[in-house]
Amino acid sequence: GMVRTDRELVEDLFADRHIAVLVSTATLAWGVNLPAHTVIIKGTQIYDPSKGKWTELSPLDVLQMLGRAGRPQFDSEGEGIIITAHSELQFYMSLTNLQLPVESQLVAFLPDHLNAEVVLGNVQTIAEAVEWLSYSFLYVRMLRNPGTYGISEKAFKNDPVLKQRRLDLIHSSACLLEKSQLVRYDRRSGSLQATPLGRIASHFYISHESMAQYNRHIRPTMTEIELLRLFATSGEFKQIHVRQDEKMELAKLAARVPIPVKESTEEPSAKVNVLLQAYVSRLKLDGFVLAADMAFIQQSAARIMRALFEIALKRGWARLTKLTLAFSNM
Repeated sequence: GMVRTDRELVEDLFADRHIAVLVSTATLAWGVNLPAHTVIIKGTQIYDPSKGKWTELSPLDVLQMLGRAGRPQFDSEGEGIIITAHSELQFYMSLTNLQLPVESQLVAFLPDHLNAEVVLGNVQTIAEAVEWLSYSFLYVRMLRNPGTYGISEKAFKNDPVLKQRRLDLIHSSACLLEKSQLVRYDRRSGSLQATPLGRIASHFYISHESMAQYNRHIRPTMTEIELLRLFATSGEFKQIHVRQDEKMELAKLAARVPIPVKESTEEPSAKVNVLLQAYVSRLKLDGFVLAADMAFIQQSAARIMRALFEIALKRGWARLTKLTLAFSNM
């Protein structure tokens, strides 16, 4: 990427009107805070490694970029131009008219958030968790738009404060956490207690699915090959897929990495394993999308390995503790 000194120089030249046109990547554009008369967004798709595919820019990102056109203290008017596919035209027309409501995404991540609250001590019973959920944006949107969250008109009429719905969500989340051994859930008293695994998950932002996977497969005598295989099956990488145009480069990388990869390079877990080793070994990648995937894996690698280290340490497994610590420091 561009070094900070070069970026600041270009920004200063543009601000002083020595440069009339400033061209930026989507990533850099989020950090550029310069007023302009006209902002042109050429193409609205960016690659999202967390989803493993090309996605549309979020409405907030588009509004942030367009908001730099015609700042009141610098210009009397501004112009925003969006160049996008015809299929997305209605979406951006709705965006300019502010017709897109913002909905909560908390339900999909509720177990992990509940675990964090239990670990912090803010929530100690199911009743407290139900009350805690009433302060969320999810609860606000359920009241305003119940149909979107699977709440029928009859259910909403019988329970206008949605207490039973909140109870069902919390109970389901608590059961998932109990199954993953992150909390102790007493169904009689409704008490929730954090476990050592739950504290590790909360501290290192590890999903309950990944912690359940680690708990099932971690062993005190694991080798480097087995440890990397376990790492590659983490739920954090479930959106990473192997594309047709990547197979040849992944096969070449697999032959160069120091630790053998037993799985076929057509397997997503093998891709994660190869890209982690490629990052550690400082191997050069050709494809942009592959490099973006490697950056995404690298960002999560340290905390996942540190979580595995903490699990091994708490169980008194000296050999695995030493191995995970070595990977954590890479």
